[in-house]
Amino acid sequence: MDADIAKCFDRVDQTALLAKLSTSPSLRRNIKTWLAAGVLDGEELFPTTAGTPQGGVISPLLANVALHGLETIIAEHFPPRRDFRPPKVVRYADDFVVLHEERAVIEESRESISQWLTGLGLELQASKTRLAHTRESSAGEAGFDILGFQIRQYPAGSKHSERNGHQQVLGFVTKVEPSRGALKRHPEKLRNSKPRPAERPCAVTTKRIM
Repeated sequence: MDADIAKCFDRVDQTALLAKLSTSPSLRRNIKTWLAAGVLDGEELFPTTAGTPQGGVISPLLANVALHGLETIIAEHFPPRRDFRPPKVVRYADDFVVLHEERAVIEESRESISQWLTGLGLELQASKTRLAHTRESSAGEAGFDILGFQIRQYPAGSKHSERNGHQQVLGFVTKVEPSRGALKRHPEKLRNSKPRPAERPCAVTTKRIM
């Protein structure tokens, strides 16, 4: 599951976030005041009754605090047992994927995560959350994107195939490449970036001391 949380930084419940902070009461009060300070755009002040100001230096940290425990609820929902490996969750701030061999387990994980996010005032964005196979592509493109990279597996012969811990041939090779979105954004960023003004040469003067 390649997941996307709808407007995470704008919608996260501030009360739920503050309750998860493991810090001193004085620092919690400071963060609460900062969250409610509002955003000034020109001469107009916009209130911030929810979310963390995106672009703020502490916003990624607060997003990690708010989403802390997502991996735990999956581990509790799918306890390890014989002949079953629990799904894996890989998360960086609000960007995460859930990996498992069985589609039914992925779908069940999606339901558990959706219910858990409700307590934070958040929800998965249906249009950007998709289920995909890392190799096969029966519906849509195979592989998934995370943090500007596309991760996909391709069929491979025994000479190039990856192997498991028992040195058994798996029949595929994993490739990590820049995603299409990242490839599109990079030239646009270069095109829109302003050249730095040429620096004037420094004039060095010396004065003879008699």
